[in-house]
Amino acid sequence: MNALESTFADLEARMTKAAGSAPGRPAPAPVAETKGDVTTRAARAILDAETENRNAKIAALRAARLKQEPR
Repeated sequence: MNALESTFADLEARMTKAAGSAPGRPAPAPVAETKGDVTTRAARAILDAETENRNAKIAALRAARLKQEPR
């Protein structure tokens, strides 16, 4: 083992030893939801419901059109 390998081995041993004795980091505190977040969530829920209803209506109309006999 040359000097460089020995230095890296010593450094790795010290890091491993230090990592085992250090206490873990606490989890970050949750961020409170802002009024803008509440409004955005509500608006998206409304838009998603409208999109779902529109797609259902389109599917029903398409099925009815395909069910008709061609003229």
